[in-house]
Amino acid sequence: AAVMTEPQKSGFFESLFENSQIAQEIVVLNTEKGFVPSTIRVKKGLSYQVHVVNVNEKEKNVSFVLDSFSEHHATFYGKIKSFVIRPQKEGVYKFVSPETSAQGKLVVFPGGAAVENRAPASEE
Repeated sequence: AAVMTEPQKSGFFESLFENSQIAQEIVVLNTEKGFVPSTIRVKKGLSYQVHVVNVNEKEKNVSFVLDSFSEHHATFYGKIKSFVIRPQKEGVYKFVSPETSAQGKLVVFPGGAAVENRAPASEE
């Protein structure tokens, strides 16, 4: 009898491991005055763990919506809601709390290596 082996199993697990490496953790507070910070800056191609904490005593159950990344979460007062994003495109993306009209921006910059290894403008 032939032994059945599953092809490319290690490659699949390696890719899972690579994607799980978190470059940075970001904490966003949902306060009575809006999101703190209201602007988050990240680099394209890296993974970020985002922790949303509702500290708004007036609105104890509000949503955190980051539509461009399909992140829609209920945030309860005093609780942390965590998720991972991996931005693939530069740009400015909006996040909102529909119940309180709070808004914030996620700004995605080019990846780090391209900026650091930039060639001089003129080599003449």
